[in-house]
Amino acid sequence: MFKTLTTCVVSLCIAGSASAELVNPVVPDWRGDANTAFAQWDSFTSADGGPNAPEQGFGWNLFNFGPGAVIASSGNLYAAGGPLNIHVYPAGAPLFNLQQAVVNISFAGNPIDTDDVRAFVGEAASGEFFTMTGEERSTGFASTWAFTVDLTGSARGFQALSFFFGSGDLNNSSLDAISIDVLGSAIPAPGALLGFGLLGVARRRRR
Repeated sequence: MFKTLTTCVVSLCIAGSASAELVNPVVPDWRGDANTAFAQWDSFTSADGGPNAPEQGFGWNLFNFGPGAVIASSGNLYAAGGPLNIHVYPAGAPLFNLQQAVVNISFAGNPIDTDDVRAFVGEAASGEFFTMTGEERSTGFASTWAFTVDLTGSARGFQALSFFFGSGDLNNSSLDAISIDVLGSAIPAPGALLGFGLLGVARRRRR
């Protein structure tokens, strides 16, 4: 009985935590430059498969497909009845010739699986996964991790970019905040695009 009560109290503390922020995140020096994209979530509105739009920047929506999650009073996305299963899908025009991605994630309670944070380049049927490299940036009640990946070896041209992570088999994990930075390349002149066979693609993407 005491153990059950203690677990409930700890879970409520995690769910209600107001520490939704990134502590000592990796901020790339190219953030805000041309041919980059940025988005950040400091709170969430949907826990059960609905889209969460970023509060800063744009270009992606975040979804949780794990069961039994709730939005805590702090705005955290809390895995009350099952593990987190986070998908971040593009909601804007893709960048040209992807170079690098940086993802900062703050979480409390049971940790996310820091060995299984992945980027996905391309469309669902033909794309490619890239495992991101993690670095712990802060510890305490909530932890911030930074994940980076070199995308220069991915498919060239205009490519969609998605991200996937979760808490493995663990519930009682709380997603506090997340930021995404992506670096692309300058779009060549129309003549060069024509040579690459990409001019029509570029025009369709901008409609």
